[in-house]
Amino acid sequence: MAYTFNILDFISGLTGFVFDKAVIESIALSRGVIDYTEYAQLDQRTKDLLRADLLYTAYCSPNTMASETHAHGSFSKTTGSQTITDKESLYEIFMGIYKKYGDPMAETAAGSNMTWLDY
Repeated sequence: MAYTFNILDFISGLTGFVFDKAVIESIALSRGVIDYTEYAQLDQRTKDLLRADLLYTAYCSPNTMASETHAHGSFSKTTGSQTITDKESLYEIFMGIYKKYGDPMAETAAGSNMTWLDY
């Protein structure tokens, strides 16, 4: 059985975080890889920047992301909630990648020092 490369599946596997398909598609579109049909089309720079974009998205998300359930007939799959306890490490990783490649997201991300308000 031949393997069929799927760029969205590939991107979603770059980190341990679970993202909505729309997030993955948005990243693929913004990086210009949405139409890639072969793994060989990806260079190391692009793979690193895709990973950085996912980590940036996780960094900008709430510390705890809710679980989700997909169901069809008698089948259901639930992905549990995820909690990020060390956002500083995420920041250091994605900023390191953006700076390594001189990516414009480094400037965007540098302005993303978010402060969550506790009420």
